[in-house]
Amino acid sequence: MHFVTNSATTPSAAPRAGGSRRQAIVAAAQRLSISCGYSGFTVEDLASAVGVSRRTLFNHVTSKEEAVLGVLPVLTDEQAETLRSGGPTGDLFEDLLITTLQCLRADEGNLDDWQQLHHVIERNPELVIRVKTHVDELAEEIVTHLSTRDGVDPTRARMALNLVAGIVQRSVEEIITDPASGPLRQRIQANLTLAREILTARA
Repeated sequence: MHFVTNSATTPSAAPRAGGSRRQAIVAAAQRLSISCGYSGFTVEDLASAVGVSRRTLFNHVTSKEEAVLGVLPVLTDEQAETLRSGGPTGDLFEDLLITTLQCLRADEGNLDDWQQLHHVIERNPELVIRVKTHVDELAEEIVTHLSTRDGVDPTRARMALNLVAGIVQRSVEEIITDPASGPLRQRIQANLTLAREILTARA
């Protein structure tokens, strides 16, 4: 599942008018990660940057890692049951794409948030290992659920997952390098159309 570096974490919108305390914490943590490096600041430094106590900080995030990366994607029990039962559409590829976008919360945040997250991971490559481990485990969980569907074995499930991951990865790369190409869902649909044209082309 090779969309680790650019899209395996959930972007959190930077604090705006009416923005939440948690958003302010994530934004500050990402700024510190870029300027000082992930290991270059403490939880106390982060709390001070936001203007809250350590206790208040942990009321909004569970760890320094979560403050920097946001919430790593997870599959809810409801999503897992939907996949096992053949949903949400009955088409393996579409179901995977829909579920992946839900896990990534692709409609949340804006292009600046995705770019900021990219800069954080680029500045702190040690975080890639943590994210990759989590995403690999998530991928296996998804494959396990899909393999209970009629006509879907682990090999077929992994291939479908790799195809979806490739399209999502490419789409995230595009909106990071060229913000005018976004939003993310629009880029994914455009790349999905292109992929289908390539796969159905006749010599």
